[in-house]
Amino acid sequence: MKRNTIFATLLLLLLAPTTFAQTHVTQRKPGSYDDGITYYLPRTRLQIVITADRTTHHAGELAPYAQQYLRISDAAQTDYDEWQIMSIALIPYGVADSTRAYTVRFNQRSSASFLKLAPDGCLLAINGEAADVPQLATPSVTPVQGAPADRGGYKTQEMLAAGSTEKMAELAAEEIYDIRENRSLLSKGQADFMPADGEQMKLMLATLDRQEKGLLRLFTGYETKERHVLTLDYEPDPSRGQRDVAFRFSRWNGLVDRDDLSGEPYFFDLQFAAPPAPQSAQTSETLRYMAPGNVTLALTSRAGTHLGATIPMAQYGRVENLGGDLFNNQFRTHVTVSPINGGILKIEVAK
Repeated sequence: MKRNTIFATLLLLLLAPTTFAQTHVTQRKPGSYDDGITYYLPRTRLQIVITADRTTHHAGELAPYAQQYLRISDAAQTDYDEWQIMSIALIPYGVADSTRAYTVRFNQRSSASFLKLAPDGCLLAINGEAADVPQLATPSVTPVQGAPADRGGYKTQEMLAAGSTEKMAELAAEEIYDIRENRSLLSKGQADFMPADGEQMKLMLATLDRQEKGLLRLFTGYETKERHVLTLDYEPDPSRGQRDVAFRFSRWNGLVDRDDLSGEPYFFDLQFAAPPAPQSAQTSETLRYMAPGNVTLALTSRAGTHLGATIPMAQYGRVENLGGDLFNNQFRTHVTVSPINGGILKIEVAK
């Protein structure tokens, strides 16, 4: 789920002289009102970004005869996929927490009149520029290796005229053995028509190699490859314990459901820090922000530890207050709030 980086800028100027002398914050239903606007504080989530290669093995047209005519025992008989994880990354991001909605009211005696909100209503800044919203990854598929252009192109006229697949396999095998014999004779200098110089020798050998590989693909098949960017959302939850399945990944099926035992589990080992102690008493004359709590995690599997991080997360911290005195008419206070965890990134106070 990618978040829009276009911010909604809201200018709130109330001119009635009988309104409150401070900036007031109260909990009520989200929405715009004549006397103020409701904003959200965020929850922090993680986007898991998996970059994986899918190799598709295409069975050869003559695969059933690979053992019989060429003594190739491992030729694939049917098409199949094989997946491999190339990298894993985490992107923390914030979403609006509907249980933490607050309404701020202003009057002409308050300097806190200019809010910047994310499209989902999360507070980003007061009287200043907002921090960049994290750019989430988008699922994608990129071709890496396509099918060979000459597959099937080295069939001789006799092969094409063969009355059965088995006869075609026999003729193709004979042609492969002839190519190998001619290459051996060239290398030994015993061919009936020897090349005039070394460059011509290289050209002839390269041509024989291409012909052999093209005919062998009729038996052994070929591979194509794609690079996939896979994404999923994750939110740590202490109720699931300190070791939680982040996702499952199958060598044959790629990313599968968390409860699909065909996939190997990748675990998050989690540690939840105690919430920070409150800094001040909450009153109705303050602006609310988050003091996020740290969550330490490590992503592991049978192969070992893939990544580790300590991430401040809004839902494991506590709501704090920014005093209304900072926004009286004697100061111009600029506040930047984290779009990921709702914590204050910067405060600048100017008279």
